[in-house]
Amino acid sequence: MFDIHAHVLPNILHDDGPKHLEKSLEMIERARKDGVSAIVATPHMMIPVENRKEEIKKAIQSLGELPIPIYIGSEIFADDIVLANDNSLIPLGDSNYLLIEFPRAELPQHVDEIFFVLQTKGFECIFAHPERNGSIINDPNLLVELIRKGVLCQVNAGSILGSYGKTCQKTAQILLEHNMVHFIASDMHSPNRLYYSLKEAVAQAQEYTDSASDMVLKNPQTILNNGFLEVSEPKQYKKRGFWFFGRR
Repeated sequence: MFDIHAHVLPNILHDDGPKHLEKSLEMIERARKDGVSAIVATPHMMIPVENRKEEIKKAIQSLGELPIPIYIGSEIFADDIVLANDNSLIPLGDSNYLLIEFPRAELPQHVDEIFFVLQTKGFECIFAHPERNGSIINDPNLLVELIRKGVLCQVNAGSILGSYGKTCQKTAQILLEHNMVHFIASDMHSPNRLYYSLKEAVAQAQEYTDSASDMVLKNPQTILNNGFLEVSEPKQYKKRGFWFFGRR
C-alpha cells in the first residue's frame, strides 16, 4: 500500500508532526507493519517559506536507511496558494499532483478559482480529507462538480474507522458510496496519537465501494509515476428525509 498523506518528518518548521528522529522512525515502522510499502511525507506548507523543499529533503535524508521509501511532498493550505509562486509549491513525489487543505469550518467562496488557477499552471489537485470539512459535511454534492472538473479527493483512514466521530465517519461513507473518493491515506502525525490503520480502513471501505484497494494501490502509484488517473463519474447524493450534520 502507498500512503500519500503523512506527517512523518522530524522537527519541520510549521508542521505538527514528530519533533524527534526516533519518533519518526517509530511511525514509519508502524506503517510498514500495517502493510505500507511507501510513504509520501507531507508537512504543512506555509507560504512564503524560503528553501522549504531543501528543508524537507534534508529531513528525509536524516532518517537514514529505511525499510520503505519516503517521497517528498507537502500539504498546502489553500489560503496560501495565492501568495505562492510555482517554484515554491511542492507536489507529491516528482509528480504534478498537489495535496491541498481547506479551512475546516467551510470552503472559501473562490474554491473553484483556486483549483482552476492551479490546473492552468499544469498542476493536478487533490483535496485533502474533504469529509472533515463543514461545507462538505452539510452538502456532499459540492464535490460532484469539482470532481467533474478534475479535482481528486483523499479521505483519511481515521474518518472511515470513526476515529474523528460519527459525523466524519458517515460523510466518508457517503463519499465512498458515491464515487467521490480516489485515495485513502493515514494523515498520521505522531506515534503518541492513534495510528489509523490503512489496512483496517480499506477493509471497512470495501463495504461501500468495489474500488477501495485501488485507493491505496493503483491510484497512488499512478500519481507518483505522474500518470493520468481516470476516475469514475461521481454520483449525486440523495438525502433520505431530513439530514443535517452540525459542523465539528
